[in-house]
Amino acid sequence: MKPEGDSSHSLEGDFATKPPPGDTGTGTDPVGISTVVLIHGVLMSGHEMSLLRSRLQRRGFKVRQFRYHSRRQTPVENARFLSETLAKWRLKGSVHFVAHSLGGVVLAHFLAQYQWHCPGRVVLLGGPLRGSRVAEDLSHKGWGRWLLGRSLVDGLLEGAPSQWRPDQTLMIAGKWSFGLATLLPATRLCGPNDGVVRLCETEDAAISHRLTLPANHMLLLFSRRVEKAIADFLTTGSIERVA
Repeated sequence: MKPEGDSSHSLEGDFATKPPPGDTGTGTDPVGISTVVLIHGVLMSGHEMSLLRSRLQRRGFKVRQFRYHSRRQTPVENARFLSETLAKWRLKGSVHFVAHSLGGVVLAHFLAQYQWHCPGRVVLLGGPLRGSRVAEDLSHKGWGRWLLGRSLVDGLLEGAPSQWRPDQTLMIAGKWSFGLATLLPATRLCGPNDGVVRLCETEDAAISHRLTLPANHMLLLFSRRVEKAIADFLTTGSIERVA
């Protein structure tokens, strides 16, 4: 379901020791190199994106992993940390972003608050841009508030800021309803969802392209179909060949 007035392209397909924040890479990238910045989700470290990172590297992309503390800092604070990290990396050429789950909200705050002039595209994987019903349910439990920490503030409860407007953004959402919501009695989801995030929670006026696959929230990081969609969109700005 698309919000009224949404002119985005939409396709449905078939299934296909903690690290410190930031990235260990330093230095300036050569001009003309196309770089992909990966941003992980809540309670994750970035290691779960290693397979996707390797696959994108084999396709010719230079890949950097942005790491942050999702429980200790709010998405707004992590957006500032992202800005500082990008300034340190001094990336040249096209810079694309691929963000999973809460990482999409962090990226949205970054694009809304900071001047970013590098050309590039954005891919969001199951990003709860309209907030998360699962997070809302968990926030009513003491252990749930402890588990999600400061990711609830200006993030999993409120969703993305309204003023972020990237030029080209692809949302890849899952519709296989198996995940956290089916395992925890404190959560419940209605309507199509990936087991953690509802499809309606991934909708936003900033989304120019949309792809829905029968994958769950974590499988979005491992699906070959998702990998191909990311590579095609970052290269051509299109998802037509993925259908």
